[in-house]
Amino acid sequence: MKPSRGNTAAWRLLRDGSHDGAYNMAVDEALLESYEASEDLRPPTLRIYGWAPAALSLGKSQPAAGAHAAATLAAWGVDLVRRPTGGEAVLHEHERTYAVVGAAGREPFPARPVETYRAIAAALTAALARLGIEASSIAPDPSGPTRRGAVCFDRIGAWEIAWSGRKLIGSSQFRKRRSFLQHGSIPLRLDAARLREATGASVEATRFADLDTAAGRAITLDELDGALVEGFASAFGASLEPGGLTEREALRAAELRSWKYDSMAWTLDGAIGARESRWGPVASR
Repeated sequence: MKPSRGNTAAWRLLRDGSHDGAYNMAVDEALLESYEASEDLRPPTLRIYGWAPAALSLGKSQPAAGAHAAATLAAWGVDLVRRPTGGEAVLHEHERTYAVVGAAGREPFPARPVETYRAIAAALTAALARLGIEASSIAPDPSGPTRRGAVCFDRIGAWEIAWSGRKLIGSSQFRKRRSFLQHGSIPLRLDAARLREATGASVEATRFADLDTAAGRAITLDELDGALVEGFASAFGASLEPGGLTEREALRAAELRSWKYDSMAWTLDGAIGARESRWGPVASR
């Protein structure tokens, strides 16, 4: 299924600079909640951001044992954070992250999660083409291996982006009743040895690539940001208008950060502890 080109409403574009892991995840979840609470059909949001300091993010249900190299991360000055989405560990260092938030099963997004992956994959491959990178999205293979590890870039999931058979962009998605969040890591440079040391997991360098390798040159952040905007505009037939968080979204992000993403109970256990529950906003209990 191709993305609908009938949705001409302007998307909101958030070019959000670089922030720490707790802030980034809190904003993504606040955006998701904003769409879930909205009674109106709002145009989607594309958020493009970086990480400062660098961070290792864990999937929502991933055991924290996969981040047993915490001392190494601390020595490097790298944060540890848990995402609201699933999947495996990602080292957010020399990269850009994209996030798409919108109404689930409403134009321009299909009802099935896997088809939403596919629609967004078309925008990502269009963006890469503008950088001179011939990439493809990988169709689901029910008969293929089901191997899972502790590291996102060690395997290619359905409709994720590959170059020369190697994973190039890793994505994960979370859905509520009527909204969804999909975000993903686009590495400009990704080193297998550093990824192994950060996660303590076995990582095969032949399973993934980065943009600089695929392009055969150094890609700048401005180039990548511009290509992403053009790729999404082209694939979805929509304009993207620069904007910012609403006052309510900004407040909700601050709340989520304070009682969830800064909580070691969430980061290490994937659950909110009793103390955090008492401190959390009433609406979030």
